[in-house]
Amino acid sequence: MRRILTAALAATALFWVSPAPADDPEVAEKFMSVDEVKAQLDQNKRVSFIDVRPKEQFDELHIRGAASIPLRDLPARLGEVSRHGLVVLY
Repeated sequence: MRRILTAALAATALFWVSPAPADDPEVAEKFMSVDEVKAQLDQNKRVSFIDVRPKEQFDELHIRGAASIPLRDLPARLGEVSRHGLVVLY
């Protein structure tokens, strides 16, 4: 009986100190290679590019047609990101 009580107390303690499970993201995320993205473009699929580097780096060089939304600003500017097609953050 003592072992059962000890096991129950240990399980209860572990339950209270374990972190809450993380929620699934609203949008599935996937790491893609350059070749995989190029294949999407070759199939005439809609692809939006978002450059998440600082504006100064974007101004130096970026993918033609890409939007500049620095990573630190992304949460506040999600309304600017297309909800259609593939969105590539780089």
